[in-house]
Amino acid sequence: MVYALPLVFLLRDAPRPDTAADRVTTTPIRAVGELLPNLSFILLVLYFTLPALAGWVVRDWMPAILKQQFGIGQGQAGVAATVYWQMAAIVGAILGGWLADHWMRSNERGRIFVSAIGMGLIVPAIFGVGNAGTLGVAIAFLVLFGLGWGFFDCNNMPILSQIVRPHLRATGYGVMNFVSISCGGLADWGFGILRDRNVPLNVIFSIFAAAAALSVVLVLLIRPRPDLAAKEQTP
Repeated sequence: MVYALPLVFLLRDAPRPDTAADRVTTTPIRAVGELLPNLSFILLVLYFTLPALAGWVVRDWMPAILKQQFGIGQGQAGVAATVYWQMAAIVGAILGGWLADHWMRSNERGRIFVSAIGMGLIVPAIFGVGNAGTLGVAIAFLVLFGLGWGFFDCNNMPILSQIVRPHLRATGYGVMNFVSISCGGLADWGFGILRDRNVPLNVIFSIFAAAAALSVVLVLLIRPRPDLAAKEQTP
């Protein structure tokens, strides 16, 4: 949290024309009233949420999963379950952000395509983790998961900026986080129940992989607003 302190003093909003549209004030009810009829926004909320079902389970349950599956100590399981895929996610965020910026120069859907590619990596990664026969294979699929997660995560707010007006973006992202975190918590709870009932791990993760595969279709259905997307492209 310490990094937030210098950001408070150093970050500044980019200058923009002082137009009537920029001076619009709105209430929470009006904001939600404008967001909910926006089909692309609803698709983005679902796209943001479905991978979170697996994401929260990976974050919260993976040390226990690896410990139980491969008979290793808690310390080794904790490192294997967190360090590798988180490092891969950082690399994925940098690479995915650069690729999306580059693609946007020629196609207004460039960010959507890069995010979909990331989700395309997450789907086999989730399935692979659930079916891994050795710790090394499980780590390899976790690294693939992290790389795809970086592609996905770094483009969510930029995609939102292509479909929602500036004065509604913070509200929109708040709605996305609320729905995603709520469903992620339920996924954690549901995963524990399923394991208590001895549902095989590969079956559970296959369900998560199917949800992630569905999200690929959802993100490709999003249509950027021409007036907002045009601002993202270089002349």
